Amino acid sequence: MNAASENIILMRLKTGDQTAFQSIYSKHFQPLYLFALKFTDENTAKDIVQDCFFELWQNRTKLEIHSSLSAYLFTTVKNRCFKHFQNEKRRTENSENAGWQLQQMEFDYFLNSEKSILEFDIRDRIEKTYQRLPEKCSEVFTESRLNGLSNKEIADKLSISVKAVEKHISKALKLFREEFGDILFFVLLLLIQKN
Repeated sequence: MNAASENIILMRLKTGDQTAFQSIYSKHFQPLYLFALKFTDENTAKDIVQDCFFELWQNRTKLEIHSSLSAYLFTTVKNRCFKHFQNEKRRTENSENAGWQLQQMEFDYFLNSEKSILEFDIRDRIEKTYQRLPEKCSEVFTESRLNGLSNKEIADKLSISVKAVEKHISKALKLFREEFGDILFFVLLLLIQKN
């Protein structure tokens, strides 16, 4: 969802448009749930994310988002996870064990890094965009961007023409450009790091 589309859907949400709310819910529930699941059990993660959406709907008329909607939702879930984490830690008699310490360290990283929250969301979107690529296109793009092969090397390896390789790479880049717009360079960096 680009910035213009997001602004339109947020304006519709503020007027009480339930279709806009449903669209936001459908797009963001899964990545938010997976994020919360890093720090809680399944039921708690679902509850936290659903509470986040309930709060979004309840406060829709006075909603002020200065970053992206995605970053806003991730921050809301992150804060609820932190509150839950602190409550659970207090309730646990032995909070000095290694499991708690590791979980605390991981949570501190996410808590103090807005960049990590955005990367988490972007990586999820990258994965979904990757899955939309046709099989051969995905294979060529992987060899090019993740494995660093030249177009000629890819053509030889996959027994196709260099022209076909160029066509597949263009198709993949077009799809990523449509999804990510002006942050495409950052996305391609994340793709490279994924390997």
